[in-house]
Amino acid sequence: MSLGDRVEDALVRELADLAALQRLVPLMSEYLPSTAHELRPAALAAVVDEVLIGSRTVAVECGCGASSVVLARLLARRGFGHLLSVEHDERTAAFVASQLRREGLGHVARVVHAPLSPHPAALGSSQWYDPRLVHDEVSGFVERHGLVDLLLVDGPLLGDARYPALPVLSGVLAPGAAILVDDADRPGEQAVLVRWAEEFALRFRTTPRTFLATAVLDYPGSAEVGSAAG
Repeated sequence: MSLGDRVEDALVRELADLAALQRLVPLMSEYLPSTAHELRPAALAAVVDEVLIGSRTVAVECGCGASSVVLARLLARRGFGHLLSVEHDERTAAFVASQLRREGLGHVARVVHAPLSPHPAALGSSQWYDPRLVHDEVSGFVERHGLVDLLLVDGPLLGDARYPALPVLSGVLAPGAAILVDDADRPGEQAVLVRWAEEFALRFRTTPRTFLATAVLDYPGSAEVGSAAG
């Protein structure tokens, strides 16, 4: 790709983010700091669209940030739906949890601090969220609210560290669940998407302006969190 093409692509993405920020204004009731691995505004708007257009009501998020608060505001204003966010960074998890409490959003969203540790579903020496903690939290969440119909993968860290999300959580995904993966422009995430597509018969579609890959699951979950206890 030439320098001119790269500049043009960057400009298109910036314009998409600006347009998305305008669309998100109704959910921006107050300032939220940007955390290290935040969704781009255009990607966040795409997630909001999926929640509304797809009537998503039970969401699990791997990795959290200011976008988690925005999604919680959306669910609260809509009047139904629940979000469980799993985050390895203690500082980020504490900020989001505190903000949810301060805004009175604890009835729709919960943040779990799950440190990274060796995991039976991880690739090579990669680590994922604490197996037992994820098992207990997700199992309880599904018992209370039903199968997950939206899975947003924006953590942990980079590349193939995100691989366990589907092997672990596929059993609690509802038929027709939406799977959204951020940072789909990076080689590591692309490799994970290829593996998931082959192993779970998924077809991912990536939107260049958002770097968000999406797929829809077409088989029923078994209501169990897999590879969790290790």
